[in-house]
Amino acid sequence: MSSRRLLAVTLGVAAIAALPASTAAAAPRYPDLGMARLSDIYLTLPGGGAKHLRFSATIVNVGAGPFELIASRPGPSADFSVSQRIYDSDGSSVLVSTPGAGLTLGGDGHNHWHVNSLERYELRRLDNGVKVGTSSKSGFCFFDTGPYRTALPGAPGSAVYTGAGCGDAGSLSVTMGLSVGWGDTYPWTLPDQYIDVSNLSGGKYRLVAEADPFGWFSESSRQNNSTWVDLALTTNRKGTTRVKILGYGPSA
Repeated sequence: MSSRRLLAVTLGVAAIAALPASTAAAAPRYPDLGMARLSDIYLTLPGGGAKHLRFSATIVNVGAGPFELIASRPGPSADFSVSQRIYDSDGSSVLVSTPGAGLTLGGDGHNHWHVNSLERYELRRLDNGVKVGTSSKSGFCFFDTGPYRTALPGAPGSAVYTGAGCGDAGSLSVTMGLSVGWGDTYPWTLPDQYIDVSNLSGGKYRLVAEADPFGWFSESSRQNNSTWVDLALTTNRKGTTRVKILGYGPSA
């Protein structure tokens, strides 16, 4: 007989209703991933006729619990196994395997581990939604780089997760996370934080940023995982291309 049922038999239903909340079953406190408004949208010319649409993007956690990933491997030549830690309201936690998720060593000069496809950036034609570009960046080492909505219950006043959790080339275990009410910003200046628009004609486009696009991780809602900004690319008679912001979509 379960302890709660035994209490019911001994004390009666009315007495059970009056028990302290600490005796109730623990409830999972899921994270809720989303994207803040895109910013720092620039058109750069790296040379060779190339045109790069650069932007800053921030993934955020507006859920009831932290977003935490634990990855480990048996040796330096083995692949990482990735799990998500889900915290309960009583302070306990469980590890949930995320077989779709994987890690790669940063190829942008950063000697640490990145989670593959934690975010996705796409450029689409505004008139028909056809995808015309995808960001060169595909891996992300995430941690608390700045407060986003610290009025949320459970949001810490200072960063809990740091870049040290991303490890280095020889690490056998890494822990990455986003606290409640915090975000991780990838600024427009970072390598691969762009979409190549060299071959695009002038017109109106939508830049879309999405958190966890493949749905690998547990969260309380997926309704706010993406945001967007509408923009126009124009080229004058001298061949100079410019970008103009037309409007922003909702953010988490």
